[in-house]
Amino acid sequence: MRSVRVLVHLNNLALGGAQLNAVDIARTLRDRGHQPVLFAQGVDGPAPLVELAASHDLDLVVAGEPDTPHAVIRARLGRLADEHGSQLVHAWEVRAARNAYFGPGRQGRLPIVTTFYGIRMLRGMPRHQPLVLGLGALMPDARAFGHRDLRLIEPPVNTTEDAPGSVSGTAFRAEVGAAPSQLLLCIVTRLVSGLEKDAGVRRTMAAVRLLDDPDLALAVVGGGPSEEPLRAEAARLNAELGREAIVFTGQRADPRPAYQAADIVLGMGGSALRGLAFAKPVIVHGANGYTAIHEPGPLVEPHASRCMYGHGDGPADAKALAAQIRTLADNPDRRAELGSWGRDWVVGRFSLDHVSTAFEEIYRELLRQPPGRTAWLRDLEQMTRYEYVKPTARRLLTR
Repeated sequence: MRSVRVLVHLNNLALGGAQLNAVDIARTLRDRGHQPVLFAQGVDGPAPLVELAASHDLDLVVAGEPDTPHAVIRARLGRLADEHGSQLVHAWEVRAARNAYFGPGRQGRLPIVTTFYGIRMLRGMPRHQPLVLGLGALMPDARAFGHRDLRLIEPPVNTTEDAPGSVSGTAFRAEVGAAPSQLLLCIVTRLVSGLEKDAGVRRTMAAVRLLDDPDLALAVVGGGPSEEPLRAEAARLNAELGREAIVFTGQRADPRPAYQAADIVLGMGGSALRGLAFAKPVIVHGANGYTAIHEPGPLVEPHASRCMYGHGDGPADAKALAAQIRTLADNPDRRAELGSWGRDWVVGRFSLDHVSTAFEEIYRELLRQPPGRTAWLRDLEQMTRYEYVKPTARRLLTR
């Protein structure tokens, strides 16, 4: 395939799943001879994705601040497209899609492909240009919302770099105080309320307290708005246990040593997939108290179709999770079997190379048959409604 100049609009600059996926795909396509340039709106506080992009020699342009008007951001996005000679825009998530539509994609000047890796379908993305979903479970909702060009490309895992033995976990275990004889549980996540990520951490800490086993330790890797209250809860539980059973390490640009060090990984989304890539048994977190061991059987496809996420019946009780941890902790052979199976499953279904090729094919299709002005105009009414009319109505109603 001839080289493609693609403008990749990131959702934000945090070390979240979609952003990491976007960087990994851009890097892979760059290594195949394509010419991506990354764009993101500025943020308050740390922007670790800037360093990550630089470490991969990817060009990343950051514009404005969180409160910079959309029109200013879109004007800069348009100028970047001109400077770069972009042939298409790859927008990650809703805000990026709107910026692309009203910016360099205006009047159909550049084709847009939007990737949405959320777990609940949202409105306000172009309906007559390609929309890539990461969850098969969202396809019916997307069709109901009027999307005419839907693709399913499940989130990628870099199974070369995320692999057993690719890094050492020894220093990480020493850092969190996990003795060689202890079983180390690891969670790598953004510490936020969205998707009940912080609730999953809280539930796991409660399970560790219930088990009260000196041979178990829990390390939580990540940062975010929920970090301080979670740290306070961990301090209280550690005091009750009389030992440092739960350790928070903060955010890491490269969390691979944590995955390598872990005996059991807990979490959701890309983090759970990376745990499997490291051949670790994984307990999936979800909403309303959901937890389940990822193992061969009826839960495989539901987990995959929701990107390693589940929906429980509630209430959020830590007893079920404690029993799941106990089952794995007491059976090292089962842990090894699940680790080997999980690694093979991820390599066969979620490899970065496979996913990058799927996006290459979409790029080729868009350049061969761009949607053009007609598709852009078909979306104008609904895009205008979600961009301007609904926000204005909300402001008027809250006065």
